[in-house]
Amino acid sequence: MIKLKNLLTENESSINLAYQKIDELPIGKLFDDAKNIEGIFKKSQHSWNDVIVAYEKHEEQHHIKYINISDIYITQPNIQAEKVKQVITNIQSVPIINVVQFENGEMAIYDGHHRLIANWALGKQQIKVNLVQLPRYDASGIDTPNDPTM
Repeated sequence: MIKLKNLLTENESSINLAYQKIDELPIGKLFDDAKNIEGIFKKSQHSWNDVIVAYEKHEEQHHIKYINISDIYITQPNIQAEKVKQVITNIQSVPIINVVQFENGEMAIYDGHHRLIANWALGKQQIKVNLVQLPRYDASGIDTPNDPTM
């Protein structure tokens, strides 16, 4: 019984620390409780629309993989603090995040910015994602004549 009580106390403590990390983020735009996350994650060079199109076009090729949170690029600069806190409270039951890995290696988030920030606030280093890796374009055969007389 004491172990269970200690476990619950540790869980409450980690949730409270995660809430504090969210509250300390810079104020964002668009929402009353908006927080800016550009100081935590790198902004993708791809637009949110580019990421959506790429993910949906290749969605059937996704595979589940654990990746470092710090390797994920964001496509939106703001999150809603209260929504993130709800995710933190229910972190065990939220769906995994969808990510696209572009040809240059950049992994941009398609869906799940609030879940990403919740995992970050809870101190996770890696998370499980649905990863769609776009095929790399191989230009090695271009401009190479097949005819040896050329």
